[in-house]
Amino acid sequence: MFLRLLSVFILAIAFSGCASTQMKTQNEQIESRVTDLEKNLQAKDAEIVDLQYQVKDLSSKIDTSKPAETDQVTPDSQVSTDQAGPVNSPSDVGPIGANIIRVKVSPEKIQRALKSAGVYTGKVDGKIGPGTKEAIIEFQKSHGLKADGVLGKKTWEELKTYLK
Repeated sequence: MFLRLLSVFILAIAFSGCASTQMKTQNEQIESRVTDLEKNLQAKDAEIVDLQYQVKDLSSKIDTSKPAETDQVTPDSQVSTDQAGPVNSPSDVGPIGANIIRVKVSPEKIQRALKSAGVYTGKVDGKIGPGTKEAIIEFQKSHGLKADGVLGKKTWEELKTYLK
């Protein structure tokens, strides 16, 4: 009987040793998997940061190549004050004006409004040149608008009141 009890005890110790060995192996596998997942997570985080920088870079390139959103003209938002006659044709606005007039209005009206506002001293000749652009910037500064020298919707809304 003692022998039987001793053999059961030895078998119990042997099996419990195997169970603890199995648990150690499982724990090591889990720890290894967790380590791999943490490495993958760090790699994905680095990839996200890279992509964020790329998006910022592309956004800045897009922002510099298109008009400011607040002054952008869409067919529904055009300010139409001069329905008759040519409006903003390259021969009317000159090389500078082709890039700064973003609303549907004649260069003459722009110059008259700027003159009436007291910021333009040049001739009303329908040519948007450096003097007109400087006057637009001065007008924008004095009216709390973004002083970029671009005549967009917001600037024209403010400026056209000087024509009345």
